[in-house]
Amino acid sequence: MKILTFLIVLISGFSFAQNINGFRVHSHNDYLQNVPFWKALSASASSVEADVFLVGDELLVAHTQNEIDTLRNLEKLYLKPLAKSLEIGFIDGQPFQLLIDIKSEAYGTLDAIVASIKKYPSIINSNSVSIVISGNRPKASEYIDYPDFIHFDYQSLDAVNDTSILEKIALVSLSFKNFSAWNGKGRPTSEDEKKIVSAIEKAHALGKPFRFWATPDSKTAWKTLVHLGVDFINTDMPFECAGYLNKLNANTKE
Repeated sequence: MKILTFLIVLISGFSFAQNINGFRVHSHNDYLQNVPFWKALSASASSVEADVFLVGDELLVAHTQNEIDTLRNLEKLYLKPLAKSLEIGFIDGQPFQLLIDIKSEAYGTLDAIVASIKKYPSIINSNSVSIVISGNRPKASEYIDYPDFIHFDYQSLDAVNDTSILEKIALVSLSFKNFSAWNGKGRPTSEDEKKIVSAIEKAHALGKPFRFWATPDSKTAWKTLVHLGVDFINTDMPFECAGYLNKLNANTKE
């Protein structure tokens, strides 16, 4: 409780630096932080990720079934704090993304997610908040069957010719390991850089921001990915990543 109070005080006096220099910090597996949601928010991360299982009628937040804890549910860890943040103006006018990675069966879990979010009109009606479904998802052709407040993480570079489906896509995400084995030290090979840039350009051709998952998580990697054009920087260390990238221009000054 003391940690949470400290973070709320920190946020209240914090200039909420989002979309810094054209990129945003994504708190990957945010629920593993010692204070989920609030820590990322106070770090100026503008995207957080929660892995979700539908167990009975509950949406429980965990990476694997073995880690499921009935005390850690989506509403408690994310929807209620998000609604509270909107109420007190912490993210008012600032883009904020809650990426929900479905680990259980897609359709039933998504129906439960929709029902839960409907309890929070402030989230649904916010122009700042995006709810994005990742992991196990419906077919792309079915995206349009879901409410306006639900968008999707498109994990392909294939063209989308139906504009109504394209409008339901919030971002494009792919595994970094499909393009490079780079460990975050030195630089990627020139051949890997070409593959990385090509993927980013194809995503941007769809008119969508781009994210890699399974990236190296280091200062060198964060800086390189920003320079190559990645929009959402994936990290398990939101404080360190945001702190470094906020000072990127100073850090890279010759």
